[in-house]
Amino acid sequence: MTDINFSPTFKHVAWVDNRDRVAASGQNGFNVRFDSIQKDLENLSSVVRQIDAGLKAVGQRPTVKRLLSLPPAFAPVQSRTPWVLQSNGVAVRTSANDTDLGGVLAVAPPDGVQLLTLRATGTNAGNGSLQVTLFRSSLTVTGPPEPIAQVQCSGGPFGDPQPIQPDKARVDMSRFSYFVGASLVDATPGGAVFITSVQLSYNVD
Repeated sequence: MTDINFSPTFKHVAWVDNRDRVAASGQNGFNVRFDSIQKDLENLSSVVRQIDAGLKAVGQRPTVKRLLSLPPAFAPVQSRTPWVLQSNGVAVRTSANDTDLGGVLAVAPPDGVQLLTLRATGTNAGNGSLQVTLFRSSLTVTGPPEPIAQVQCSGGPFGDPQPIQPDKARVDMSRFSYFVGASLVDATPGGAVFITSVQLSYNVD
């Protein structure tokens, strides 16, 4: 930020009784003096605006982007074959013959942040439908959780981040809990299917 300066141009020269005549024009008249005062006030107003902008800039917190990376430790859910977390931190099928899997992973992003994207990494080499979805669930209203972002994982390796729905991006831990669901359906036996990580990006503002 550049230095802010104000240098007044008006210099009052005192009138002398019985010598100076009151006049509007001339170098010592009212007009030239008031014109100089007006210019100083305009310059002062500009300086005040610069100071105001500087104070506001100092008081603003910069937006910082953060990344939350989670191991795919999906908890089992009712009536679904669970994912298995290997010793290397990768979620896989219990057996190559498993064709229908489901699990959930609780997440706790910082309260008040602005969620940006959901990303899941891994491989789905089969023809089954693998979806990794971020949900929020109301703490007070009974009902199905709301999906706020989803990654469609098919066609081999996956890892492209998907945007969060803007109207559901602000984290409110006083009203919602958050979790990620991983669902594999209609898979054929054989073929590599695994999830290596789940990531959330967000802004702290």
